[in-house]
Amino acid sequence: MTCRRFLALAMVGTLLLFSQALFAAQTIRIATGHWPPYLNEDLPDDGFLAEIIRESFANEGIEVKFSFLPWSRALAMAKTENYQASAVWSCTASRSLDFLYSARILPYQYVFYHRAGDDFDWESLATLRGEKIGLTQDYSYGETLSGAIESGLVSADVTTSDLANFKKLLLDRIDLFPMDPVVGEAMIRNQFASQASRLTFHPKPLRKAFYHLLFAKKSPDAPDLKRAFDQGLRTLRESGRYEAIIENALTENSSPIAAKILEEKLVNWEGESLPCPPPTGE
Repeated sequence: MTCRRFLALAMVGTLLLFSQALFAAQTIRIATGHWPPYLNEDLPDDGFLAEIIRESFANEGIEVKFSFLPWSRALAMAKTENYQASAVWSCTASRSLDFLYSARILPYQYVFYHRAGDDFDWESLATLRGEKIGLTQDYSYGETLSGAIESGLVSADVTTSDLANFKKLLLDRIDLFPMDPVVGEAMIRNQFASQASRLTFHPKPLRKAFYHLLFAKKSPDAPDLKRAFDQGLRTLRESGRYEAIIENALTENSSPIAAKILEEKLVNWEGESLPCPPPTGE
């Protein structure tokens, strides 16, 4: 009896080690979208956020291949057998119906860009009365700003791209433009280098949240992949490599002043894995 039990335990242990070895050798596919400098299909490393994701999985012995798709398709494809995850998304109750969220990867925020020569400051939306705000079509800026627009407190000028909004700001056709400053600084540096000194942003965030990986709940591998990524990300942060990747990206894509502000916000944050909103049945 004892011998049989020993053999049974040995077999279980062998199978467990075998399955772990298979998992460790796994290559997963992640569907994502083009969004420099976070995710950039034109760069060998696919952008610095992709680099954080890739190295986090590598810490657990898992290789990553990114596929760049339109954003709506990237989310839809993460529900199929062809992809195991999608990067990157903020928490919403509706997405929680179909996906598991990873630990927090990186904080993001929207700030108001304005002309550097303008004497601009704000404490609350009430102080923005009468301002004309440029918005990009199909973007979500949060319920607070939407309410201010609907009430007539501020007016909105909607256009098709962030690039067009920066042009309008330079031409005095809008007063403010809410934008993720990591993306905004890279765009100004690459598209408006000769006029970069005319544009700046207010450090007070209009909206802030965190980016996550999404894993389809219906996939049997999703819980294990989530655990592997979360552990690998924790290792990356503890090693100092996480901070180094961010510092390098900001140096390459931002002005020195903006890089200093953004580094503080992107690196020094607390709360590794607070829960996302529960599904609402939407």
